[in-house]
Amino acid sequence: MVGGTLFSLVLLAACQSKQVEKPPVPVKVAEVGLHASDLGARYSATIISRTQVELAFKVDRYVDALQKVRGVDGQMRDLQEGDRIAAGAVLAQVRRSEYQARFKEAESQASEAKSAIDASKAQYREALSGTESSKAQLADAEAAYVKANLDFGRAQNLFASQSLTKANYDAAKAQLEEATARVAAARSQVGMVRARADSAKSQIEVIEARSRGAQAVVHQKMIPLQDTALKSPLDGLVLQKSVEKGTLVSPGKTGFVVADTSSVKAVFGVPDIAVPEMKLGSKLSVETETMPGTEFQGQITSVFPAADPKSRAFNVEVTIPNPTYLLRPGMIVSLRVGRLEAVQAQPVVPLNAVVKSKTDPNGYAVFVVVEQGGRQIARVRDVKLGETYGNTIAVTDGVKEGDRVITTGVTLVRDGDPVKVIP
Repeated sequence: MVGGTLFSLVLLAACQSKQVEKPPVPVKVAEVGLHASDLGARYSATIISRTQVELAFKVDRYVDALQKVRGVDGQMRDLQEGDRIAAGAVLAQVRRSEYQARFKEAESQASEAKSAIDASKAQYREALSGTESSKAQLADAEAAYVKANLDFGRAQNLFASQSLTKANYDAAKAQLEEATARVAAARSQVGMVRARADSAKSQIEVIEARSRGAQAVVHQKMIPLQDTALKSPLDGLVLQKSVEKGTLVSPGKTGFVVADTSSVKAVFGVPDIAVPEMKLGSKLSVETETMPGTEFQGQITSVFPAADPKSRAFNVEVTIPNPTYLLRPGMIVSLRVGRLEAVQAQPVVPLNAVVKSKTDPNGYAVFVVVEQGGRQIARVRDVKLGETYGNTIAVTDGVKEGDRVITTGVTLVRDGDPVKVIP
C-alpha cells in the first residue's frame, strides 16, 4: 500500500513537471554579418507622382466620345493609359443632347421673361407720358375754371344792378359749370393715368423677379451641361483609364486617373534612430537599376511625424525634378544617405531584430539564440547601435559576427525562454 502511494506521488510530480514546462517559441533568426561601406546608408524607395487625381463623372448617360491622340502608326486613336495630356483637355464626353435641350428650354424661358420686362417698361413709359399730358390738360381746365369763375362773379354783380340781361347771366353761369366739370374730368383722368403707371411699375418688379428666377434656372441647367465634358485639371500622364466609348457612367464613377510627373517623390522608411539624419532640404542621390550609371538629384521635402504602425519606420519623401519623365510612378529606386568616407567593417543586424532595452529606457537590445543543455535558448543582450544600411543597422557593441539574432517572434520571447528556429 505504501509502495503504491509512493508510486502515485512520483507519477503526479512528473505530470506536474510536464505541465509547467514551457513549449519552445517558434522564431526566425538571422546571422550577424559584417558590413563596410563608404557610401553611407542606402534605402530602397518607391516613386510616386507629385500630384495624382481621380477624375470622376458628375452626370450620368453614355460616353459618346473620347479624346483622340495620334498613335505610333500616325493614325488617330482613342486616349489610352500612358498618354500625356494637357490641362483643360476633354478626356471624355458624355452624351449631352438631353442636357442641352433642358438648357435651351431654360434659355427660352429667360428670353421670354426679358421680353416681358421690355414690354412692361414700354407700358410704363407710355403711362408716364400720359400722366404728363393729363396734368397739362388739368392745368388748362383749372385756368379756364378760374376765368369762368371771375366772369360769373362780374355777371352776378351786373345782373343784381340790372346792368346785365338774364341771357348773358345764364351764359356766364353755364360757362362756370362747364369749366368745373372739365376740372373734375381732368383730375379723374390724372388719377387713372397715375394708377396705370403705378400698376405698370409693379408689373415690372414682378416680371424682373421672374426673370431673375429664369436666369438662375439657366445657370442651374448650364452646370450639368458643362459637366458632360470630363476635363483634366493638370498637365500630366494618364495612369488609369476605366471607360470606353459607349460605357454607361453614373455620378461619382472614376473615368481616369491622371498624374503630374514633371517632378516625382521617392518614399522610403527609416528607423527612429535615423530620423535625426533626415533634415528637410538635404540633397540625396537617387539611382535605379533600369538606368544604371544615371543619378538623379533630389531633396528631402517631408519627414512623417509618426511611425508606420506595422513597420515601425518613419516615412521620408524626397522630391526629384523629372523634366524628361524618365522616372515613372511605381519604380523602385535606391537612395544614399550619410557620410562619404570609408568606415571599418562592423557587425550588422536586421532592423526588425532590435527592441527596446528592459534595463535601460534609452537603450536597445536583441535576442540571441544559444545552445544550452541540448536546447536552443533566447538570451537578451543590450547593444549599442551605429549607422543604418538600408534594412540593417550596425551594432558597435553587444554581438559579434556569426551570432544568430531573432527577427520574427522577438516580441513573444523573454530572456531564457526555449525557442524553435523555423525556416
